[in-house]
Amino acid sequence: MNSQVVDDYRAIKQEYAFDPGPFNGDENRVRRIKEIISTRLSVPDRTLILLYAEYQSYRKLGEQLGLSHMTVRREILRIRKIILDEYGRLDNED
Repeated sequence: MNSQVVDDYRAIKQEYAFDPGPFNGDENRVRRIKEIISTRLSVPDRTLILLYAEYQSYRKLGEQLGLSHMTVRREILRIRKIILDEYGRLDNED
């Protein structure tokens, strides 16, 4: 993988790291999504969704990873479904 991509991933991972502290300024919804990304996704899925958050383009991310934009799109949609399912499950637990 390109070293810039790895550096970008590390920066995004740090920015989106789950912080359960009481002084976290995020609203509850955003906090829950960060928690799901940090704790419920596999490392490859977490890496891909965080890189997508940075690139905001299937095509640009695909170019960086050497994948087709359709492959990136399919994987992002799959990961989004995981996040939404987990979010719904957490909502039902409350």
